[in-house]
Amino acid sequence: MLPLFIILVILLGVRYRFFWRARLRPNPPKVMAHRGLKTHSPENTISSYKEAVDHGFDAIEIDLIQTKDGILMCSHNFDLERETSGQGWIHQKNEKELNSIKTGVYSHGNNTQSMPTFFEVLSTIPEKIFLNIEIKTRKLFDMSAAKSLGKIIRNKTINHPFMISSFNPIVVAYFRIFHSNVSVGFILQDIEWLWVTHWIHPDFFHPRGDLVDDEIIEMSQNHKLPLILWTINTQPAMTWCKKNNIKSIITDNPMGIHV
Repeated sequence: MLPLFIILVILLGVRYRFFWRARLRPNPPKVMAHRGLKTHSPENTISSYKEAVDHGFDAIEIDLIQTKDGILMCSHNFDLERETSGQGWIHQKNEKELNSIKTGVYSHGNNTQSMPTFFEVLSTIPEKIFLNIEIKTRKLFDMSAAKSLGKIIRNKTINHPFMISSFNPIVVAYFRIFHSNVSVGFILQDIEWLWVTHWIHPDFFHPRGDLVDDEIIEMSQNHKLPLILWTINTQPAMTWCKKNNIKSIITDNPMGIHV
C-alpha cells in the first residue's frame, strides 16, 4: 500500500505543477494608472488618483503598507525619506504620526500632499473605478497587511471592482486559499522567481515588461494565465502588448499610451 500511496502523491504533484489552469476571471481595464496620474500630484495620493479619474482612466494601481497601529496607508516605499518630509519607516509609525508628514517633497515640492489611508481612497474615489491593490511586505512571511485587507474584504467594505496583487508569493497564496472569490495577481521582478508561479496558481501574472520572453508567453498560453505588464510607458511597447494579446498594462504614462 505504501508504494501505491507514494505513486499517487507523485502523480498529484505532477498534475498540480504541470497541468494547472488559471481560474477564469473578468479581465481588468486595458490601462491602469500606476500610483495614479502623477503629472501635477505626488504618487499614491488622493490628488493623483483623482487626476487619473478626471482624465478618463477607469483603473488605478495603488500600494498599501500597514502602520504600527494596523492602518493601511497608501505608499510605495516603507522608507519615509524617499519622498516625504518624515524620517524612519512607515511600519514603525502610527497613523497619527504619519498624518503630520507630507509626501511629494522632492517630486512635487509646490504641491505636497498628505499620505492617504486605504479607507480614504474607498470613500473618495468613485466606486466605478477599478482598483489594483498591491500589498507591500518587508519579509516573505509578513502577512500583517494581507490579513488586515482580508478582514476588510470579509466585512464587504470595498464596493469598487478590484483585484489584489503582490510580489510576495505567500500573500498571493493566502488570498487564493482564504479569499477564493477575489482575483489575485503575482508580480514578478526577478526571473529567478518564475518557477513559483506554477505552485501558487495566480489568476493573473504581472511580470516586469522587459522580462517577457517566449517562455513567459508560452506559459501564459499553456495555463490560460492572463498577463498584466508593468511598467509600459511608450507607444512601441504598447503596440507590442496589443500584438501579443496582453490583457492589461500598468503605466506611468497613461496620457501618452494609445490603446
